[in-house]
Amino acid sequence: MREILSCRRLGAGAVTGIGSLPHTDAEAAVRLVAEVSPEIPFWPQLPQRAVEERMVEQTLTPVCDLLAPRRDSYGYALLRADRRADLIARFECAQAELAPFAAAGFFAFERALADGAFPRAVALKGQIIGPATLAALLFVDGQPLVNDPVALAVVGSYIQRLAIWQIERLARWRTPVLLMLDEPYLALLPERDATGEAMRVVQSVVRGIQATGALVGVHCCAFLPEGAPPLALLCRTGADVVSFDAYHRVASWCANPDVCAFVKEGGILAFGLAPTVIDLSGVSSADLLTNWVTATAGCDRQVDVASHTLVTATCGMGLLSEDAARQSFRLARDVAGLIGRMPGLEANGQGERSPW
Repeated sequence: MREILSCRRLGAGAVTGIGSLPHTDAEAAVRLVAEVSPEIPFWPQLPQRAVEERMVEQTLTPVCDLLAPRRDSYGYALLRADRRADLIARFECAQAELAPFAAAGFFAFERALADGAFPRAVALKGQIIGPATLAALLFVDGQPLVNDPVALAVVGSYIQRLAIWQIERLARWRTPVLLMLDEPYLALLPERDATGEAMRVVQSVVRGIQATGALVGVHCCAFLPEGAPPLALLCRTGADVVSFDAYHRVASWCANPDVCAFVKEGGILAFGLAPTVIDLSGVSSADLLTNWVTATAGCDRQVDVASHTLVTATCGMGLLSEDAARQSFRLARDVAGLIGRMPGLEANGQGERSPW
């Protein structure tokens, strides 16, 4: 399936979004997507519109009456520990779908698709919180469900069904679908464990979604204070696209054998080059291109990393202003244009980018 997102179809450095935008008007958010991300448009999550539109809450509609926000911490706790079985049963039996009140951007995106708003799209992007991260943010008796193998597997099955619901809806427009799993928890795995239960569940969900014919990506914007994003670990999830923070703690990630092998096999790297900050006045596209060159250094020179590059922001933009979000996309498209003009790409017809 990776050839669907080949350099021939996308060109080098196509731009897409992580997911969230700061708008409170869903139609306005989708109009921005059509303007700044025409090749790989995405449906926008709108956390400033409603609490239910935040990444975690968006998935909790079937179980929200069983949970309460944790005090002075992240995530949600079961109201009564003796209702763990009820929580698991709900996830097992829930009709997996996004609710209009919790995902206004998704339904506005569908309306825009029906109106022909994305004539240049080569893929349609959806996104959802990953199973390991969701399970890590749900607690029973003070313990996260990510440490409960039975509950973790059930959460994984639910997330997979919810992802497939998105894919089936978007597939109606006969354009390849890219479904991204947001998995910041993977940066916290002990010693970046690639064989633990959390990783196995993520890999299982990735395979289950790929079985529909869709492409799957895994995004991890979190990074540990002492190190870089776990890019090599992400490349072992089995995903077609891996998305990561490529702005902070820049390193030659592509020198890692797992990363280089991933690209050789046709995988796509979504470089989070544009920092998700309010003020981008001190950031230039030339600086970000330097970051990209550093990140891709060390990979086998026979591998054309540029033709396997997408450009994004480091993370979602839901907490920015609308102006800052637009500036971030402008910066991303500027650096994408520079990548698209890398030597060797233009000769193959792969370096042409659309004007801003």
